Amino acid sequence: MKKAVIYARYSSDSQTEQSIEGQLRVCKEYAERENIKIVDTYIDRAMTGTNDHRPAFQQMLQDSKKKGFEFIIVYKFDRFARSRHDSAVNKAILKKNGVKVISATELITDSPEGIILEGILESFAEYYSAELSQKVKRGRKESLIKRQFVGGRVTFGYYVKDKKVCINEQQAEIVKQVFNDYISGIKLKDIAIKLNSQGITNVLGGKFNINVVSRLLRNKIYTGQYFINGTIYTNVYPQIIDDTTFEKVNKMLSVGKHTGAQKKAPIPFLLSGKLVCGKCKALMTGDSGTGRNGIHYYYKCVNRKKNHTCDKKSVEKNYIENYIINATKLFLKNCKQVKEIANSVAEIFNKEIAKDNVLTSLNAQLKDINRQLNNLANAIANGIFSKTTNEKLNSLETQKEELEIKIAEHSVRKIKPLSSESVYKFLISFAEIDNTDLKACQRLINMFVNKVILYDDYINIAYNISDNSGNNIKLENVEDYTDLGNKLNNKKEQSEPNGSDCSSLVRLRGFEPPLFRTGT
Repeated sequence: MKKAVIYARYSSDSQTEQSIEGQLRVCKEYAERENIKIVDTYIDRAMTGTNDHRPAFQQMLQDSKKKGFEFIIVYKFDRFARSRHDSAVNKAILKKNGVKVISATELITDSPEGIILEGILESFAEYYSAELSQKVKRGRKESLIKRQFVGGRVTFGYYVKDKKVCINEQQAEIVKQVFNDYISGIKLKDIAIKLNSQGITNVLGGKFNINVVSRLLRNKIYTGQYFINGTIYTNVYPQIIDDTTFEKVNKMLSVGKHTGAQKKAPIPFLLSGKLVCGKCKALMTGDSGTGRNGIHYYYKCVNRKKNHTCDKKSVEKNYIENYIINATKLFLKNCKQVKEIANSVAEIFNKEIAKDNVLTSLNAQLKDINRQLNNLANAIANGIFSKTTNEKLNSLETQKEELEIKIAEHSVRKIKPLSSESVYKFLISFAEIDNTDLKACQRLINMFVNKVILYDDYINIAYNISDNSGNNIKLENVEDYTDLGNKLNNKKEQSEPNGSDCSSLVRLRGFEPPLFRTGT
């Protein structure tokens, strides 16, 4: 029997533990139908899907290396990730570990149509996430104008009452003492030791250390200034530290700080999980090195890097990425099968949304809660009333209200059917993307490129598009793309060697190897 784990997540936008229970139930029902054994569950509560900084999610990625399961079942793909880039990167990691992500409510096959449909669904999820973010920001702004607390962790020195932030007098005195101690010359480490010796805990209930004390001293909230979404609000947090004291302390911190170098933004390697060494068939992964002209980024064969069993030279990152992007854009312009794919994608998509498994699940949950409420009402009518029944009644009423809101929201934003023409325009629009738009380029590669095999004198690019007509795919006007190296026009489609699962492959001969870095 195949083994799987379930990943469930809810964000903080009007969702509760009931959301997790609903996701788990639907995923377990799917596993039972497909004869899949569930061996574990991973749950992230009140965690956004716009990035992958989620504890349970990261643990699941680590556990996938142990080969203890073959599938990850999610309620919908947006539970896995709302960011197309994060989704692609993490799915590549899982694919390497032999694990596939399955949606219990979005039945997508491994066909070219299914791969492209998955990309479209993830694009919708990312769009919804951005739209939801704007709505949340507008709601927060209205609340902040009314001096209301908008959620999150309450800063040390304050507490919330009736949606208003109030000063915790006892903690406020501690904050003032920390500022005074630092001005008097006491070191951050000694301030932390002093606080811990007095049994004072930080806002998370843990001990103070240098970093916690430093963040406290730099927190402008203590001056009554609350920064959110680029706007300063001075009417939310009451002031504890006067401006003169705060400026003096932070000037001292700036002079004496010994902070490490700022964490560098990660460099996106667009071909991660797709670029394969033509000599040993191992993956070529992102790497970097420092030379006289600064840091250089390139792709390097895993067997050369780790095992020293391959002599394939590394290839410059920007060169090979632009090469593949330009070739793929040309492929889309000349591929007649895009319209056929668009027709199939629209048909599959419209069948799926017609089922509306989400609304069915929400209505089933509402029906169950109404049944429990009726049972409680009958019990109360018969004189059975206690503190427990009252708490249960209030809990069910709250759950019912939340579900009714979800049903209304889902009905409002229910996705309309897609026309094949709109899908075609969406797909073909990738042929005109700007190569400097990294997000668009990543989507292009994720959606259309199945595999890239890099040889010394040519490249095989396998695409997620079937060519059932048997016609060769002809690349024309490639002279316009200087990044492609030598002329590649009139290069024809060939069958994929060694039984690959992709059905359309373009072989680009006359490949001019880019500059290779010595010593790599």
